[in-house]
Amino acid sequence: MQKDLKALDALVADLGGSSDAGRRSGSPCDLLLEHLDAARRNLLGSMPGEYRLSLQQAKDALSCISDKNKRAEIKGKLQSLIDPGAPKQPSSPAENAGFVVPRPVPLT
Repeated sequence: MQKDLKALDALVADLGGSSDAGRRSGSPCDLLLEHLDAARRNLLGSMPGEYRLSLQQAKDALSCISDKNKRAEIKGKLQSLIDPGAPKQPSSPAENAGFVVPRPVPLT
């Protein structure tokens, strides 16, 4: 839990947010920051289902980040928090551009 908490705090700080929701300045990423704050509360409250939902909602709100590389980086961090056991696959340039790259299907 401590590792996830530190990762969430780092994401909020990276996005220019504050841990105090009342001190936000109305940035385009306010919704994203709200979802990250909710995820933090849910993590501390031992509510794993709500925690993952808040992280997924944060991932869905990434369109506020105009820099594609930064958006992809934060998306990867959120995905690793959502599913920490998933193997990390290197992303291709096409995936970063929003294209779906087909994966080979094994023949049986």
